[in-house]
Amino acid sequence: MIRNHRLLGRLLLGFSLLVLPAAGGAQELYNYTVGVFGGIGGSFDADPGNNLGNTGFQVNLAMVTEPRTLLVLRAGQLGLDKDQFFGSLSDADMKYVTIGGEYRYSESFYESGVFVALGGYRLNGTTLFGDESRKDTWGVSVGFTGELPIRRWVGIQAEISGHYVDFREAQFFGMAHAGVAFHF
Repeated sequence: MIRNHRLLGRLLLGFSLLVLPAAGGAQELYNYTVGVFGGIGGSFDADPGNNLGNTGFQVNLAMVTEPRTLLVLRAGQLGLDKDQFFGSLSDADMKYVTIGGEYRYSESFYESGVFVALGGYRLNGTTLFGDESRKDTWGVSVGFTGELPIRRWVGIQAEISGHYVDFREAQFFGMAHAGVAFHF
């Protein structure tokens, strides 16, 4: 009887060692990602100020929740001062923080993905009377990502996104970002 238990234990140990590499292959090669991006964007419906050539930056903080699924916090700023005015504001910019799910797909030599996120948005600027204006509201964003891995721990990533935000000056924004993503 003791011999049968030892044999069963050895078989289970051997089987678990055979299954271990397969389980490891099903996991991501990293748990966290930090991305630093520069970008362009603007509003589609601001009048005046519907210029998509405004510059900005974004930082992504991502955590793998399941294989090919990430929880991503995006924080950034988009200058809206390419034109002299953005709606009724001058020297305008928009700051935002969004959080949402991102779903990745493996292609032959890169990864692509799609995301949906909810966030907080702040529009800053100067009114026609010279007063500082700050408006805060909620919004939603959707977008597509693509990453070209350089090494296991670093890649070149790009994304395009659309944002719906209920500001008086504009509601629809588009952005494109590119930069470096570090995995660890």
